[in-house]
Amino acid sequence: MISVPAGAQTTPSGDAGTAASVGGGANTPVIECGWALNDADHNWNATGEKMQYGQDDDPVANPGSPCVSDGAGGAKMADNLKVPVIHVKPNAHDDPTQAFVELWGAVTSSNPAGTIVYFDVYHPDGSFKVQVDASRYASSATPGLCAGPTGMFDTAKATGQLTTDAISNIQSECAFQQKGLWYGAFGISKHQPYGLYKIVMHAANAGGAETTLTYYLQVQSFYQLEKDFTTINFGTTSPNSHFWQPTQGDFTFDGVDNSTNQKSSVRNTGNAGIGLNVRFSSLCLSTAASCTDDKRIDHFDAKFGKVISGMQSLGDTSLATALTSDLTSSAKPAPYGPWYQFDGNLNRVLCPNDVAKIEFSVWTENIQAGSYTAPNGIGLMARPEPAAGCPTDVGAPYNAPSTPTSNTHHSV
Repeated sequence: MISVPAGAQTTPSGDAGTAASVGGGANTPVIECGWALNDADHNWNATGEKMQYGQDDDPVANPGSPCVSDGAGGAKMADNLKVPVIHVKPNAHDDPTQAFVELWGAVTSSNPAGTIVYFDVYHPDGSFKVQVDASRYASSATPGLCAGPTGMFDTAKATGQLTTDAISNIQSECAFQQKGLWYGAFGISKHQPYGLYKIVMHAANAGGAETTLTYYLQVQSFYQLEKDFTTINFGTTSPNSHFWQPTQGDFTFDGVDNSTNQKSSVRNTGNAGIGLNVRFSSLCLSTAASCTDDKRIDHFDAKFGKVISGMQSLGDTSLATALTSDLTSSAKPAPYGPWYQFDGNLNRVLCPNDVAKIEFSVWTENIQAGSYTAPNGIGLMARPEPAAGCPTDVGAPYNAPSTPTSNTHHSV
């Protein structure tokens, strides 16, 4: 009996980007500042806890031009500056929710009750994502609310978006003049593209012109490799033979690390395209004290792909071309051998939500009879493949079929 556990690791990647618009005129609102805040604990929900204010997902990077005092009791910021005000990392598999972002703005208007405010959000490739209708949180009619929700202004300051003087001016003018605080929220899924998202804030009064302010936020890239099996059991074999796993892999994901599943597959629940690397440790004779040549299985093959016609085989020609574990070691348990790489063809690149089939084989050579196991087993590792052409790698959404199987996720 030969049983091989399968482990995997995933190496997340991140990137940074950023930005902010103002208008004016008779009976035209003035948008002084705009800012954005992400849900720091990543579990926003509409009926229970909503925003948890805190640092963004890349607290080192701050906007290049925050909202500052205008020297006349108000506030101002640069318009359409393509530097992100915050950085947001979506949740793998959108679990427990999408990553939510609150958009805020300070608007001065001669007719606060008749002001309409909304935000247009655009994907990194320029395509439209969503319109977010804003609600007025506070104005001179509700001066007690001008301090904002608990932690909101503190977080805007901590993320470098608002200075202390700007906050003081906004709160004071909100309480005693015609400035209002406006906000709205939207979700970012892991199948949305990463990159620089444009936020265009609009404000208008009935019968007046519209004004806009543009700023930006950065959605970080990441990937999450998951597998639906924990071991590959090759069953009963014989010496000097070549055996593929008796239960074929498939293109259906059967739950993360499903210990009873042998129909092996993998998936990516991140937002960036990934290729796959594989490595092996020797299967050692269970009753032997060491893992020497006649007491180990150290040659393997692997197949991987998103469709049958796109499967790639590594090593599947002869013993001479097979993949190997560490042939220099007789240690038990055996260490891993070198990494082998499936190519970057789109048939072998996991875009967000993609599920792929993976299968393994062993070459038994001249080995003693008995049970062989590999505690370290098979290693799987994700690698970035931005050039393969996943839509999210070029700024566009991607909606591959996805059927969540549990409420848990983790790097495997």
